[in-house]
Amino acid sequence: MFQLLALYLAFSLLLLFGAAELERRAIVARRLGPNGRAMLLALVISVVASLVVVAVSAFVEDWVYMLHALGASIAYHGFMGVSLVHGLQEVSARVAAQRTA
Repeated sequence: MFQLLALYLAFSLLLLFGAAELERRAIVARRLGPNGRAMLLALVISVVASLVVVAVSAFVEDWVYMLHALGASIAYHGFMGVSLVHGLQEVSARVAAQRTA
């Protein structure tokens, strides 16, 4: 089960940081097209994959382990969503300040 969780975590981090980088580049280039779609799609894909991992943990381990995996998934996605969006807002504010200066 540990290998599955580690694989999922690596996939999720790669996906979320990749989407954040795409969004950051779009903000710096002042493109109006993306507007957070990459970040939203990455979070949705990560959450769906997380639910699959939680379902697998219910079959491999017991329900207590499944509840722990679900709680950790909720906390992880909440933290990652808030921290990545906060970072993108700082980049956006910096670019807006450079535009006015």
